[in-house]
Amino acid sequence: MRRHPRIAGAAVSSIDHEEATLLKKNAFFGKRKRSVRSFSRANAALWGLVVLLVGVLLRCFPVFNSPLTEAQKVAVFMDWFRAAGGNVSSKIAIQTFPGMGRGVVALQPVEENDELIFVPKSIIICYDTITQNWSSRPKLKRKLERLQQDQEELLTAFLLFEQAKGHESRWAPYLNLLPSFSSRTDVASPLLFSSDDAVEAMQDERMIEAARAERQRAKKAHGRFKRLFRHMLGDNSLELSRYLWARFLVNSRAFSIQGQRVLVPFGDIFNGEPDDQVRKHDNGQRFLQFHDLQPMGMTVRADRGTPGGKQLFEDYGDNSNYVYFLHHGFLMGDRGFDCAAFHLPLLAEAYEQNEEDMEQAKTLAAKARVLSRIRVNDAPFACISRSGKLEDSGLVGIYTALYNMDAAQAAACNDAEAFSECFPPELMSNLDAEPGRQEITLMVNAIRRQLEHYPTTIEDDRRVLGQDDDVAESSDIKHAVAFRLSRKEILREAQEVLGQQLQFMGKEIEDTDSKHSLELELNEIGDESSKLERFQQWITHQNIPVNHLELRYVNEAVGYGTFATKPLSTGDTYLEVPVQVVMNVHSALKSPWVRQTMHELQSQRASVARDEMLLLLHLLEGKFGPNHLQSRWKPYLDMLPVLDDPNITLGSTLFYEENGEQLETLQGTDLMPLVMNYRSRVRQAYAALSATLQRSNHDETLAWLTERRFRWANAMLDSRSIWWNSQRHLVPLLDMVNCRELRSDHKPHHTKLDSTGRHAVTKASWDFAAGQEVVENYAQPNYIYLLYHGFVLGSNSHDCAHFHLEIPPSARQRQFAPLLHSLEIYSWSSDVCVSPSDDQSVAKLTRIALVVSDPNESLKLLSTAATSTESASPQAISSALSLVDDRLSQLQTSGLETATSDFRTLSIRQFRQQQLQLLATLRTKLQK
Repeated sequence: MRRHPRIAGAAVSSIDHEEATLLKKNAFFGKRKRSVRSFSRANAALWGLVVLLVGVLLRCFPVFNSPLTEAQKVAVFMDWFRAAGGNVSSKIAIQTFPGMGRGVVALQPVEENDELIFVPKSIIICYDTITQNWSSRPKLKRKLERLQQDQEELLTAFLLFEQAKGHESRWAPYLNLLPSFSSRTDVASPLLFSSDDAVEAMQDERMIEAARAERQRAKKAHGRFKRLFRHMLGDNSLELSRYLWARFLVNSRAFSIQGQRVLVPFGDIFNGEPDDQVRKHDNGQRFLQFHDLQPMGMTVRADRGTPGGKQLFEDYGDNSNYVYFLHHGFLMGDRGFDCAAFHLPLLAEAYEQNEEDMEQAKTLAAKARVLSRIRVNDAPFACISRSGKLEDSGLVGIYTALYNMDAAQAAACNDAEAFSECFPPELMSNLDAEPGRQEITLMVNAIRRQLEHYPTTIEDDRRVLGQDDDVAESSDIKHAVAFRLSRKEILREAQEVLGQQLQFMGKEIEDTDSKHSLELELNEIGDESSKLERFQQWITHQNIPVNHLELRYVNEAVGYGTFATKPLSTGDTYLEVPVQVVMNVHSALKSPWVRQTMHELQSQRASVARDEMLLLLHLLEGKFGPNHLQSRWKPYLDMLPVLDDPNITLGSTLFYEENGEQLETLQGTDLMPLVMNYRSRVRQAYAALSATLQRSNHDETLAWLTERRFRWANAMLDSRSIWWNSQRHLVPLLDMVNCRELRSDHKPHHTKLDSTGRHAVTKASWDFAAGQEVVENYAQPNYIYLLYHGFVLGSNSHDCAHFHLEIPPSARQRQFAPLLHSLEIYSWSSDVCVSPSDDQSVAKLTRIALVVSDPNESLKLLSTAATSTESASPQAISSALSLVDDRLSQLQTSGLETATSDFRTLSIRQFRQQQLQLLATLRTKLQK
């Protein structure tokens, strides 16, 4: 059993004389050691020498006739370990420490990552070595294999069998170092408590539940063990007390690595103590960093530096004492991973109790259904550290949000199509950094009630532990009192920390309220420089972990751009934006007005895209709504292109004037029908929204939610959205990074969430010098850029000849489905993007052109895919040439050529010229 410095006794004793349990007379254990079939001859010879050596040593030191001294036990073990192929650094040795038992001492200074021991696979006790060891005992092997689904049961059974064999066991020198059965009363684990009263005395519901469950599992496992092996072992080995002790040894000493439980001789002698290095919870990755299990065996390295002459400890992992106390039998020193459990309040406590209040009962029922869907109990456990950090901050964030929901919010949460819309990542407060005021208030009250609920106080528990041995409680009770006292002390310290945070928040709010109210009015006026300054200050206050961008105004067509504040290499992270700063569907659903409006649209079966409409409403409310001055995103929204400023022209195709020069210049392009469809779709969406608002008597909303503003919101959303997890997001600052392709190998823009889900991370797609504009390659053809963004790129390796094609009615038949699917045509109006330099792209055009010109002929000729123009049929090439010639003719005979300085019209003319060049090149390609 690996130990902690403050726990004494259990690791000190050797195997008792009585533990050399006699087997039943008809048991089949022989005196002769047999080699495992899978071992090589060399391994078999080696193990023959090991067994011979162990026999000689045990004859010199008769383990089961007279007890060995501590030095003799270690000497026998070390000779056995090395003979098996184990290696031990000359810098360390096994030593007994006062009050702690065996541990490892540094004979010389040890540096972090020094290799300490190598343990060969042949002596590591795991499923593989167990089956190998018993391969010559088919009957026993079959019985042990029945336990393979529960590795604790398998290892426990194997340990009991090997102990029963005494010095005949291949692992006898290792077993002789394990804590003895007689030392069990010194162990603090609730698994070994002699009574249920001692379990209840812990007073901690989480630990009491875990202890009851573990004791019950152990008893059931013991029943299975007896049924399987009652004819193979003596009665002594079948006793419950001995089984529990063996199971405890497995629980406290076995490593969990690569999905399996393993007992590692020598590896389990290192005593535990947390490293002084402050680190984050990493799910045991630090432990695995220094314990490397490979097919040949395990290498253990030092996880810290240790001076010569001092005990060498290791960090057992980022576990709380709920793990260490139950499974290891001690309380580990706290380095931030320990926590104390407390109940969050019942949902009903958010209301004054009134049995006749039907609305209240309905709301509570809705909240209960939400809890059921997320599989969380009412008043669940939370676990908090001394410093106020939570074991599961997401749970507290979810529960607090649900606790504070009103009736409409709870109903909307139940009706949500995607449940994540109720509890998005940004609702789960990052309590490691900035706990939310609502969460802290809820926790402070809950912890206070938890401390008041305990049957005894901290002072009572300290008095019990301070009693003299002759008047003290039983050892089990004292262990229980020590555990419950440690929980209460953590809760009291956490309560003080959270209380201080609340006081600071209150003072901060008080100091800023008057200043904020004045600034709200001033923010409505002022020039671009003042807006930029306010936005930069706002960004600074968002606690963005990484930001290597500076915002500057570029020109009318581009607006603002971002410039590197330091040299950036490709792959360097230049921006990490917290998700709670982002505007998306999740933040939209926090707004009661947005939820209500969306609910009315759905109830009236309005034909609108749900997620898109949610974000549009969110943007419109924040920019133009009655409370827009109080919007948390106001400094960001002020930086978006202004709708009604006569000095600013919006580039979106949604703002081309009817019968104006932009639409006239688009004539003859295949982009023209897309622009008209886009404008029509937005008009229809607004018509559905306004009709719903009128029917719901929300005329006051229509006063500020105009059709022109709705178009503006669509233009902003379509030109600025950043996508991840298949959803749109408006990301302040990141959406001001302009688009440009610096070279054909310029990587496309990519933003993703970090491993915590709390930050949107963007890495540089190119090398940028300090002061250079940081740009991203959106990797789209120019017709997409012009349609949604209002610009085209002069250099764009993703550009193409654009064809907007209508599939003829005769090809809209079932027999054409496989052909259309192979051509990636999924609607009757399809956009085909053809790169003249890409043979496959050109070949695909020939096939589609034939479908459009002669559907029946295409079925006959296109049974096999053409991968180049050389393999395309003459009819298909002719059809493609016809399409190209038709487009060239339209472009050459249409479009205005009047003088203009409007950047929108200039962009369209540039697009036309690009299409002419691409089509001409494509024509040449097809004629070859």
